[in-house]
Amino acid sequence: MAEFLFSDFSVRDDRCGQKVCSDSVLFAAWTWASHPAEGLVLDIGTGSGVLALLTARMCPRARVTAVELAPEACADARENFASSPWSPRLSLAEGSYESFDADNAEAIICNPPFFANGALSSDRRRADARHEGSLSYEGVVRYASRVLGDKGRLALMGPAEREAEVIFAAELAGLKARRLARVRTSPRKDATRGFWEFSRADGPLSTEEIVIRNADGKYSDGYIALVGELYHHLKQ
Repeated sequence: MAEFLFSDFSVRDDRCGQKVCSDSVLFAAWTWASHPAEGLVLDIGTGSGVLALLTARMCPRARVTAVELAPEACADARENFASSPWSPRLSLAEGSYESFDADNAEAIICNPPFFANGALSSDRRRADARHEGSLSYEGVVRYASRVLGDKGRLALMGPAEREAEVIFAAELAGLKARRLARVRTSPRKDATRGFWEFSRADGPLSTEEIVIRNADGKYSDGYIALVGELYHHLKQ
């Protein structure tokens, strides 16, 4: 059994193609830390359900619907939701997100497959989870433009080098970049991940950098401030 342990819940991901990773945990923390949602939140391509669970934990007034196409991942997510402290506010929709009707959603959070090309894994579940197919950045931003409310927002994560491409796709769909974070594993390394938040309304763009570890190898204060409450070994 594959299980990812947090300070107050756990996530099983043994049937899901994409395993839980620390990047997605940091992404959820960054998304909700300063502005928790209070209405309907969609987690598109939920996989084992980790983003939906973290959203429910960090947004105590939100209702979270996770959408997932892969039956194996749905099995993991369904069990994870049922065993969590937030099960009454979590629901799972099995099928394509494009056919899921959710007018006036307050927010969408999504960690799409990262790779548009390259060799596919021989494991079908892992290949589907890591390579764009039915779930792409362009498809997600078009869907978000259709279902988000007037003040709705979309949060995406991906490889840092795809930042300009994702922002351009969002602009074409009528969504404006409002927050950006570039994530470095250490001060000496280039950013490897990007977190991007969009909304319908135009306005100032906030940019920041998150460094996970200091030059001495210890976790940075900024990283601990975001995720410290989620992990036993970092809990402040």
